[in-house]
Amino acid sequence: MFHVYWPATACLTLFLIVGVIIVLLRWGPRFCKTRHVALDVERDWQQQAYEQKVSYA
Repeated sequence: MFHVYWPATACLTLFLIVGVIIVLLRWGPRFCKTRHVALDVERDWQQQAYEQKVSYA
C-alpha cells in the first residue's frame, strides 16, 4: 500500500527540507544566531600552518 504514496511523500519531504534551508539562509542570523562568514580564527590558523619553518634532518 505504501508503494502508491512514496513519490508524493518524497516530494513533500524534499520541499520541506529545501524550505527549511532557505529560511535558515534568509532569516537565520535574526532567529537562530547563525553566521554567513567564516571566523577569523580559522584564517589565522591557516596562516600559522603555512608559515612553519621546515627542518631537514
